[in-house]
Amino acid sequence: MRDIRCLIVDDEPLAIDIVVNYLHSLDIRAITTANDAVEAFQQLRRNSVDLLFLDIQMPQLTGFDLLKSLPHRPLVVITTAYRDYAVEGFEWAVLDFLVKPFSLARFLQTMEKAARALQAPPAAAPQEETGMIFLKTDRHLIRIPLESIRYIESLKDYIRVHTTTGDYLCHQSLTEITAHLPADKFIRVHRSFTLALDKIDQIRHHCAHIGAAKIPISRAHRQELYRRLNK
Repeated sequence: MRDIRCLIVDDEPLAIDIVVNYLHSLDIRAITTANDAVEAFQQLRRNSVDLLFLDIQMPQLTGFDLLKSLPHRPLVVITTAYRDYAVEGFEWAVLDFLVKPFSLARFLQTMEKAARALQAPPAAAPQEETGMIFLKTDRHLIRIPLESIRYIESLKDYIRVHTTTGDYLCHQSLTEITAHLPADKFIRVHRSFTLALDKIDQIRHHCAHIGAAKIPISRAHRQELYRRLNK
């Protein structure tokens, strides 16, 4: 484990020092640090890293912005004071999620995961898992197959995800979840609705019918919906 190359990205010097000290307790010395996502991006372009400890709330770019910019990602451990980022973290297939302040005992559990992941033989054709999305409902994370989603309805600060197996109420915005859905399979048709293209039974009177549900199609989204359906 002492040969693991680590990069710590955080805009709080104290938070960096804590992780550095925890790594030193494991005799890990190949450690670099960055105070923001831009500096981290430049370092990752120059040097290979095995394990990335990444804060989310930082100036200029967030930790998730950094992940989006990387064509190849090392193992990632999210370190943040905000539990609500867990859903998006799991969508990025991060190794672990540490909520500040975290103890040395909890940190050691993460490092055990990292050691196992780095020792595992590479798969013949590694692929990022697709076809799934994690929903945070009542403090639980539930993995939902994308193919089961019929449509998603906005309810002010919440959304209701209607699936073939039931409905799920989540504290998330429609804009946020729509951005994480594959654009070739889902489309926003109204400020309050995003739907699965393959679940549409018919369109009548500017409404998409999915089963018994009638989903309004706003004027601003009609042309794009009809174009997608006619492809």
